[in-house]
Amino acid sequence: MARNRCLAVLVLVALASGPVASAGEPGKPKPQASLPPETLDQPPAPQSARDNLAARSPGMRVQTGPYVSVQVNVDALGRNIVGDAANEPSIAVNPVNPGNMVIGWRQFNAVTSNFRQAGWAYTFTRGASWTFPGVLTPGTFRSDPVLDVDASGVFYYQSLKSDFTLDLFKSVNGGVTWGAPVPSFGGDKNWLVVDRTGGPGHGFLYGIWQRFASCCGTNVLTRSVDAGQSFIAPVPVATWPTFGTLAVGPDGTLFAAGVDGTVTQDFDHFVLARTTSAPDPDEAPLFAGGQIDLGGSMALGGAPNPAGLLGQANVAADHSDGTTHGNVYVMASVAADAIDPLSVAFVRSVDGGSSFSPPVRVNDDPEVGTHWHWLAAQAVAPNGRIDAIWFDTRDSGLANVSRLYYAYSWDAGVTFSANVPVSPSFDSTVGWPQQNKMGDYSGIVSDATGADIAYAATFNGEQDIYYVRLFPDCNGNGLSDVTDLSSHASQDCNLSKIPDECETAPACIGAGRVPDAGLAVNKAADGAIALAWTASCSSADADYAVYEGSLGDFASRAPRTCTTGGLRSLELTPAAGDAYYLIVPVHADREGSYGEDGSGAERPQAAGACAPQVLHACGAVAASSGK
Repeated sequence: MARNRCLAVLVLVALASGPVASAGEPGKPKPQASLPPETLDQPPAPQSARDNLAARSPGMRVQTGPYVSVQVNVDALGRNIVGDAANEPSIAVNPVNPGNMVIGWRQFNAVTSNFRQAGWAYTFTRGASWTFPGVLTPGTFRSDPVLDVDASGVFYYQSLKSDFTLDLFKSVNGGVTWGAPVPSFGGDKNWLVVDRTGGPGHGFLYGIWQRFASCCGTNVLTRSVDAGQSFIAPVPVATWPTFGTLAVGPDGTLFAAGVDGTVTQDFDHFVLARTTSAPDPDEAPLFAGGQIDLGGSMALGGAPNPAGLLGQANVAADHSDGTTHGNVYVMASVAADAIDPLSVAFVRSVDGGSSFSPPVRVNDDPEVGTHWHWLAAQAVAPNGRIDAIWFDTRDSGLANVSRLYYAYSWDAGVTFSANVPVSPSFDSTVGWPQQNKMGDYSGIVSDATGADIAYAATFNGEQDIYYVRLFPDCNGNGLSDVTDLSSHASQDCNLSKIPDECETAPACIGAGRVPDAGLAVNKAADGAIALAWTASCSSADADYAVYEGSLGDFASRAPRTCTTGGLRSLELTPAAGDAYYLIVPVHADREGSYGEDGSGAERPQAAGACAPQVLHACGAVAASSGK
């Protein structure tokens, strides 16, 4: 059992904070002194809309380009429940079976009362259809739902009660049913994350909340080392990040982002806290932290979401195997000294959160005083792609009429893709359940080919929860660019992870050669031959094409295989007659050298070559051999 003790907080030197939007500028959000906590102030509505079977309309399914949004909070027949409301969704995806997802949200059984409960739905059809059983512990006031899942597919649902304490629910059957609530200390504006690193903290759960409406004063973070059966006494967190999220790095480092809660809810200063001791079950986590510059301040109370946040601080860690492994990213909708009321800002750390890059503006529209970019959220895919979503008013020019927008980055957030609208327009000010907001966040989980999204919208004229699958699709063919590249329907000759047809004159990398003496041919069983060769002169070349032709006719060569899967050997049954073989390196969807002819000129490619040819500077002669 972990020892329950509070440790002193170490605070690192803070980075400079960004400028703050003037509260007097017309059209700008006006940062308030504090965000009121979630409190029980109305009784449940006398009748639930769900109980009125006549209160039904068709369940919504809307499409923008290749992206289809499916309504989640529907009855058993897939119909919309007229007169209820749902907002502030959180989504978790089963890593063992990605077709199984769970979404939780704030459920209002009737718009005549702001009494809210813990709604949830699950799917085993990758979001094509959803089952909405109801709410957890019916009749209990609950808010601020946050979901996550462990590596074995066990789901967890963190839920805030009216006394500013948290319950944790656990589902071992894909979200169909949930166990009894486990008290887990807590407070308002909570967040939950599960360690899935495979390291010492694998399976640990971490929960955080704001200090100003909570169980335990300045002690704001707890941990479970036994799959949510119990939690340690809360500990303090440096700078007390408020209105933000948690993330676990690939080495088990725990990160917490938000605004500075050291003295008050300081919307003018974003912070990041981190601890490397979280995975040690015998030590209470000890945090260090400081301010980070996102180029502006957090805002709330603006026109799109009058009684809510306009976006919280989102932290994510890069678990990919490439050069971006271990990077830490923070994204938020910020109010800055610019014309836009709100922009989406992004910063990157390559040193574990000690320092950050200058902020990058993610939204690519011109700065216009009627363009709000609010409720931004991000996630990082296992291949390092950063996915970003937010609500955006650029197409309407009206503060209350938004669309969901999407962008992504393949270069650790140095640049982002062209922004794409992925939903129809909706009015964020209709369907309010006696509370003038659509919640404080949306949900996003990324995988190799795309991202699973949960968001609130009013396509039905009331607040509902929607699921949409998003993916990079620069060529507009309705498939993920990742799928296009892996199937070789598109090529990527510069390894940018962007299909070549979407780039202007990409600088192709090319491939080298296998040295002259590098190929050996030996007899194998049953008339087969065994080819073996040395590596290409270019160390980056990780695959090879093998060509066969008739001796004396070099123009006759044709591919026997376009890939060896990276192997430098191949066994095959030769064609009849005397034959020769060429081993041609392949890299970044381009072939290297076929060798030189008798005059010293580079041999041309074969008819029906495996890939276009670009010669890497390291060589010009391919290995060849006859039999």
